[in-house]
Amino acid sequence: MSERPVVIVGSGFAGTILARLLVARGIEVTLVERGAHPRFAVGESSTPLAAICLERLAREYRLPDLAALAAHGRWQRELPGIGCGLKRGFTFYGHEAHEPFSNDDENNRRLLVTASPSDEIADVHWLRSDVDAFLVERAVAEGVAYVDRCELEAVDGRPGAWRLTGVRAGEAVSLDASFIVDGSGAGGFLAGQPAFEAGAAAPPGPRTGLVFSHFSGVAPFAEAAGRARFPAGPYPDERAAVHHLIEEGWVYSLRFDDGRVSAGVVLDHSHPGTLGLMALGPVDAWRTVLGRYPTLEDQFADAESLEPVRLHAVLQRMGKSAAGPGWALLPHTHCFVSPMFSTGIAWSLTAVERLAGLLVRGPTRTNDGIAIYGALLTTEAAWIAALVEPAYRLRRDFAAFAAWTQFYFAAASFWEATQRLCEPPSPGGWSDVGFLGATDPGLRGAVGIGARELVDRTTTADGANRLVARLIARRNIAGLADSARRNAYPIDLDVLVGNAGLLGLDRREVARALPRLRGL
Repeated sequence: MSERPVVIVGSGFAGTILARLLVARGIEVTLVERGAHPRFAVGESSTPLAAICLERLAREYRLPDLAALAAHGRWQRELPGIGCGLKRGFTFYGHEAHEPFSNDDENNRRLLVTASPSDEIADVHWLRSDVDAFLVERAVAEGVAYVDRCELEAVDGRPGAWRLTGVRAGEAVSLDASFIVDGSGAGGFLAGQPAFEAGAAAPPGPRTGLVFSHFSGVAPFAEAAGRARFPAGPYPDERAAVHHLIEEGWVYSLRFDDGRVSAGVVLDHSHPGTLGLMALGPVDAWRTVLGRYPTLEDQFADAESLEPVRLHAVLQRMGKSAAGPGWALLPHTHCFVSPMFSTGIAWSLTAVERLAGLLVRGPTRTNDGIAIYGALLTTEAAWIAALVEPAYRLRRDFAAFAAWTQFYFAAASFWEATQRLCEPPSPGGWSDVGFLGATDPGLRGAVGIGARELVDRTTTADGANRLVARLIARRNIAGLADSARRNAYPIDLDVLVGNAGLLGLDRREVARALPRLRGL
């Protein structure tokens, strides 16, 4: 490794964790931040794939606090001052404009898919202002050079010998770098530099905007929907990433342990009223959308925003390239598709693990490895879009939407179980496998057929489930797309053991390995 440090631009959780991994391997790192911590940020809902990655990183780099971030029980015991929320699964509700939410005993407008079998090892909503600040504090204590309130302006030089210049507190700043990692998010720093191929390209997936904030005083949804049926489910509905499907897009709701709620409305640009809503400004757009859905309006009737309500007119972005000689982008600097299905934290951590391995290996980081890293990020972005875009198009038909989600959950559960129970591939390990099955030809083919069949045709709920069940059969280790479940899917270990052959294992091997599903 050159005597020049690696410079990481952006101190969100991904850039900061990457800095810590590199320092743990004796690599000098400078972490540069435009603003300062603590700061408000979205992207707060984690998933089992993120937990698996955090636990691997904690073991390999001897950073036990990363393992604490992976599970709600550990987090509460080991990081009690860091804000979080319990996430047991994914909850979806289908709404009709100007009508109170309704549901029946068959869950015709409600879908629950469990991600964790207990509160102790459950996923976690991250209060990003707390988490990001905590990680930066740890990074500085471990030897990362941290420069905040620094506005970088230009890069000169060549791979292995970069010079970054900018301004901090009115004074010129100059930083030397052997390698540059851009984790600065939307409008990333390198995108504006003519020497790099990080400029804008057409992003995949739907086109959406977002109105969002944190709120106090948000009532439980079941209280606001007093006349609707809520048959017993595998977990409390709101201890989840909650998705309310509406004509204009969808509303998300993440409840933290201290009672605050992160909520936002994702506005689909293909809806004819979206531009008019955004022209109202963030507060009026938020109120107008809720006012069209009586149960959501009642749920937020006494809510107060804890942060200014913000509006992003366009969420989607894509860079022309994700990496090149001497530089790389982290996922959400390269591309953002959608918050649906909570892919963000897990995708970012997968890329951090992958990039850390390349940088630790030394000079090869600027050659084939970085080219493969960049190509894989672009493939993964397209795969996330392939899973998400049909969900937007089907959201007005709840039965078809619920059936479509099973493609995502089949991909997630299969690759979660594979990484927990099977031996990692060599030499790169699990981080070199495409995120969420992005390089899995069986899944990719199934999703392509499913999109054509479900989006272009009208079918019954049972017919949609039968179609999806057939298409995901070789990856369906969790018993998904089963109409007998009535849209409520628990974690069923008997089903997992029975499907051991899909993992290339026998039943006894899976039964013996079940503790590994709990991170043991």
